[in-house]
Amino acid sequence: MTAQRTSESELHAARILECVIGQRVEPYDKCVECDDFHDKSTPVNGRYDLHVGQVGALEVTFATSRVAERNARNWEPYFSQQSAPLLRDHWHVVVENTAKNKAPRSKKEARGSQKFLEAISSALAELERRGVSDVGWGSPCFSDPFHDPECPYGKLRRAGVQFARVMSGDGAGAISVAVVYGYDAMPAADEEGDRKEAEKLQKKQQAKEGRKLVSKTAEPDKIGPVQWSFNPGFIAHLESRRAEDEQREAAFIRSIFADHLFESEIVERAREEVARRIDLARTMTWRQQLPPLPEARKADAGTDLVDLLEVEFSLHSDLAAKLLRADPRRVRREVFFWLTWMRAPAWNRLTRHGLLPARDPELPDGVTGVWVGSLTDPSHVLHWDGETGWVRHDPPDSLISSICRR
Repeated sequence: MTAQRTSESELHAARILECVIGQRVEPYDKCVECDDFHDKSTPVNGRYDLHVGQVGALEVTFATSRVAERNARNWEPYFSQQSAPLLRDHWHVVVENTAKNKAPRSKKEARGSQKFLEAISSALAELERRGVSDVGWGSPCFSDPFHDPECPYGKLRRAGVQFARVMSGDGAGAISVAVVYGYDAMPAADEEGDRKEAEKLQKKQQAKEGRKLVSKTAEPDKIGPVQWSFNPGFIAHLESRRAEDEQREAAFIRSIFADHLFESEIVERAREEVARRIDLARTMTWRQQLPPLPEARKADAGTDLVDLLEVEFSLHSDLAAKLLRADPRRVRREVFFWLTWMRAPAWNRLTRHGLLPARDPELPDGVTGVWVGSLTDPSHVLHWDGETGWVRHDPPDSLISSICRR
């Protein structure tokens, strides 16, 4: 990574570290004075971001909500004014924070699909006809509580609209959309959505390569993960009653073949039959349910800061992987997390009272410490490593302007 490709978030983190720890911080492979420490054998896409002195490596990343970011990107085309021929007014529509721009095609009024504007246009046109210019969740509806399918309030709610208001009535019908994000409600990642997207991309790739699509496998047995084994207790029970079973079996054989077999043959056959049953039981297997696998940890902005960081590490294994590739002489391998506004509450709950996190984080192999800063509160940063624990640092208002002093 060169200085020209270094992002502003990385530069800002570097300025803070230079100010706090008093060591030079520079982009990967930038400094010509210490090539031995620049790990040039590492592939570009597997490198960490910054060198800290000659013994430190730093990876800079964001702790954010990919769900909120995805939704914001998908809704962006609607933020500008969109023509709506069915309307006579310009409506400003606010959709809920979990509203998705794209919904399954089976839903005719899918929020964000090509029919989204059509669906809400017809509903807003009906409100205009009734003389309504402002509608929200608490607005009365003539078809409550069941909401007739053609009810305009029901259409808007199904489309994810929280409220809508007429901005101007100049006769040029139009719609503009905004999204309200509830901080604590937004998860870090949408595992189900990511899985479906990966399956969709796989199918497209298979079709492109002319490969036959693999049909879905049958649903797994509800018993879940299993181990296969015989039951030692049951085998011991059979062994303890072997003599009794042999007598019982001999009596059965004797009742049928008494006139055709010698007594010694009857006893031998009974002994062989019981032995066969025990051997069969010894080889038989059955399933025993294992403890359920632990669920993947999840977090939103309402999560404790340390838990939030640990979830970020679990979601992004590349953070530790990049640091593990550092030269062994770089013994301080740390990650700098910038919290976006979607994760501000986790920061504010501590800083409003001047507190430090209550516990140490569990870091993956290869990471020796973490830095945490908030893009919405640049007044201070937090740092943790195994030697110092959590420490608050208050950089000056004017940070070092260059990270590569010569």
